[in-house]
Amino acid sequence: MGIRLTDALKSLLREVKAFFLGMHQAMIEQSVEVLEVEYLELEHAFLTMVLGNLVGLPLAPLSIAAELAPLLEDETKILFSRTWRGADSIADLFSTMGGEW
Repeated sequence: MGIRLTDALKSLLREVKAFFLGMHQAMIEQSVEVLEVEYLELEHAFLTMVLGNLVGLPLAPLSIAAELAPLLEDETKILFSRTWRGADSIADLFSTMGGEW
């Protein structure tokens, strides 16, 4: 009977440990997701600040924009690809959903 009780306690402790490890992993993953969203928002604000005049917003001072321009290579590729596609927002919507129809 003593052996069964210790086995039950060991099993309970393993389950409790697994629960807390799972909670820890879930909290880490949730934190990473929040940071990714924050990064995208900051990147968007950065792009708007530097290239805002293309959409009618006041431009940052030219010296700042010139220093930051090399950092925007990927964003400008996206911007120009959207410019060449025109106002094909339905195609953009379907491409974000995945698949090619």
